[in-house]
Amino acid sequence: MINTLGYLLDGVVIVLGAMLSVAAWKAYRKSGMKSILLLFLAFLMFVAKKIIENFHLIKTSLSSEILEVTSTTFELLILVLFFIALIRRD
Repeated sequence: MINTLGYLLDGVVIVLGAMLSVAAWKAYRKSGMKSILLLFLAFLMFVAKKIIENFHLIKTSLSSEILEVTSTTFELLILVLFFIALIRRD
């Protein structure tokens, strides 16, 4: 039961992240601001991170350590992109 709820919530997060990516992309196309492009990339990476975290459901032969390191690396990159987007002046 708890696993099903977790997977359902991950699905909602993936869909919401994808929607935010589309919104950020449209805002970037309209304004041309580089900081919004960085936000778009961060949201896109967040979606990719969530997919990677759940990749074990599809491919069971992958080790959990590889998935964990990859997921943590994505988290770091997402935070760096958010930070740069916040301090960048357009």
